[in-house]
Amino acid sequence: SSSGAVNLLLRAQRFTDAGAVLAKRAIAEEDPREKQGILQEASRVFGLGKETAFYKVCTDEYVELCKDQEVIRTKYGSAEVAPPKTSVTATVVSLLHYAATHVREQHRLLSDADKIAKKFRIPDRRLWHIKVKAFSDSGQWSNLKILCDSRSKSPIGFAPFCRAAIRGKQPSSEILKYIEKITAGEERCDLLSEAGLWKRALEEAIRIRDLPRIQNVKSNCNS
Repeated sequence: SSSGAVNLLLRAQRFTDAGAVLAKRAIAEEDPREKQGILQEASRVFGLGKETAFYKVCTDEYVELCKDQEVIRTKYGSAEVAPPKTSVTATVVSLLHYAATHVREQHRLLSDADKIAKKFRIPDRRLWHIKVKAFSDSGQWSNLKILCDSRSKSPIGFAPFCRAAIRGKQPSSEILKYIEKITAGEERCDLLSEAGLWKRALEEAIRIRDLPRIQNVKSNCNS
């Protein structure tokens, strides 16, 4: 049995292996309470050795995530949001996606997504990329625009917003709002081309006097 194996490994002071056996058993466990109990035991085992301190920190964070996910599912009464066995990123994405169809609870859902991201130290750049993709994938174009116009300076620039709008087949007027925020002429020209706004792309290429881009826009425009 796995309990016997853990005891043998503990006697041999093989704390990494003993903790790993428990962690694997926890991941396979379906019952959330049982899972948390096994993970806590794995954390205790990892805490027995100096070389396993990092594994203990990771296990403790996963226990915290499991608890938070259970609280979130109970709060919104749905398994669609913060599903079991999902990562921190997937938990944040599920909250953002759920906001698309639950408008009344949207503010709370977006706030919970930010809380999870902060607690588990998702870097700003990564979080903004996650939000851009989640909002565009779920058709939350107004929330995408709010994010873009927020007081915080975008750590990812404005091109990802623009490309999301292009992929989402948004009106040209919406795409142009994002392009207008970009200062680099080359980038503006390339995004105008991606959006198929050839006249504007050509004007931009001429403005920055970029001959290769002028030729490229003309050839694509005529093809």
